[in-house]
Formats: sequence, structure tokens, C-alpha cells
Amino acid sequence: MKELIKQFLRFTATGVTCFTIDFGLMVFLKEVFGVHYLVASGLSFCAAAGINYSISVKWVYDTRDKSLNPAAFTVFLILSAIGLLMTQLLMWLLVDKAGLYYMLSKVVSGIIVSFYNFFTRKKYLER
Repeated sequence: MKELIKQFLRFTATGVTCFTIDFGLMVFLKEVFGVHYLVASGLSFCAAAGINYSISVKWVYDTRDKSLNPAAFTVFLILSAIGLLMTQLLMWLLVDKAGLYYMLSKVVSGIIVSFYNFFTRKKYLER
């Protein structure tokens, strides 16, 4: 149980760091370049996911290979694609249907998708 708590804290620190990158890039793309909020959200999510993978295999999860493992990276990409779809659906529902501000919607969707990320990555990326 102690190891799971330690791992969850590492996951949380990694997640907060990557979410900060994700959120900041999304806002930058939308506010500076006028990119539609869903496009900006998708691009920023993908950028942050790549950084998250690197940190996760080196520091968060107990993986056999601490380098870029093509099979593990493929699984990570599939899980991330599902997370991206979840994020985009939540963003659309919260912004277009519920009328929430896109920045608040990103925070809400980020919290929800982080639980999916932790448990699926633990199940499929750990040895």
C-alpha cells in the first residue's frame, strides 16, 4: 500500500507538471493565435502526453525498460488517444452544451481524465 501511495504521488506530480504544460499551451494557442479551443486543447494534450510518457517510464511506473520501448509506447499512444477523445468530448460538452468557460472546462476534464490515465497506465504499462 505504501508503494502505491508513493507511486500515486509521483503520478500526481508528473500529472500536474504535464497539465500545466497542456493548459498553458492550450491558452497560448487560443489567445495568441486564435486557434479554436478544441484544436488547441487537442494539440496541447498531445504535446503534454509525450512529455508525460518520458517522465512516467523513468520515474512513476515500475517498467522493465527505462528507455523508449516501442511496444510500451504503442500501448501508451492507444491509452493516450482514448484519453484525448475523453478530453475532447468533455471539453465540447462542458463548453458548447453546459456553457462553461473553456479554461474551467479544461481543468474539469483534466481531473476526470487523470483517474483514467493512472489506472490504465498502471495496468498496461507496469510489468
